[in-house]
Amino acid sequence: MTVDAWYATGPFIQAVQRLGWAVVSVLKQERYEIYQEATTLSREQAPQHRQIEGREVDLWEVKDLPFTESDIGLMRVVLAQERWVEVQRQAGRKIHVPQQSHWRWLVSPELDHCEASVIWRIGHQRWGVENHAFNELTQHYHLTHCPRHEPVAILVWLLIRVLGFNLFELFVPLHGKLWRQGRTTLQEIARQLDRALEAIEEIQPLWSG
Repeated sequence: MTVDAWYATGPFIQAVQRLGWAVVSVLKQERYEIYQEATTLSREQAPQHRQIEGREVDLWEVKDLPFTESDIGLMRVVLAQERWVEVQRQAGRKIHVPQQSHWRWLVSPELDHCEASVIWRIGHQRWGVENHAFNELTQHYHLTHCPRHEPVAILVWLLIRVLGFNLFELFVPLHGKLWRQGRTTLQEIARQLDRALEAIEEIQPLWSG
C-alpha cells in the first residue's frame, strides 16, 4: 500500500500489517526521529545513480531504523533527489525548464527484498492511483455522497463502485478490440453497457444457466 505522509503513523502501519500488507509512505515529518536519523546517516553514503523514466535519480537508503511502536519492526527510509527537464510552452514557443524534486519514503520490513529503485517506482505510483482510480471513481462512478449512513450500507455502496470500476478496467483492455484500435472511446463503451443494462431481459439468459 502506498500512501501520503498523513498516514505515516504507528497505528495505521500496525493496522495495515495486521492485514498482511506492506506500506510505502511519504515521510515529511521532520520532527520524527527516523526522519532526522535518515538525513544524518544518508550523508555518509554515496548515492545510487539511476536513470528512471527520463529522470536523473540519486537514491539513498537507510535501513533498520526504529519507528514509534516497537512491534512494527525496524523500518527503512529511501531518499531520492530527482532532476529532469520539463518542456513548457510560453508565448507560443517551447522552452526547456530544469526541474528537481526531493522525496523520502518510509518502507515497512515486508519490502526489504525490494531495492531502492523499486521503492521509487512504488512511491510515485501513488499519484497514478490518486489521479486514475479516485479521480475516475469520483467523476464517473458517483463516488461522492453516500445516500445511506449505516456502516454496512456505506461499505456495500463503496464496494459496488470499486467492483464496477475494476471490472470495467479489466474488460476494456482484454475485450475492447475497437478501443485498442482507436475506433471507439471509453465513454462510448460505458454508454453501450448502460444501454445493455436497460434491456435486462435480453441479457439475463447469459447467466441464468
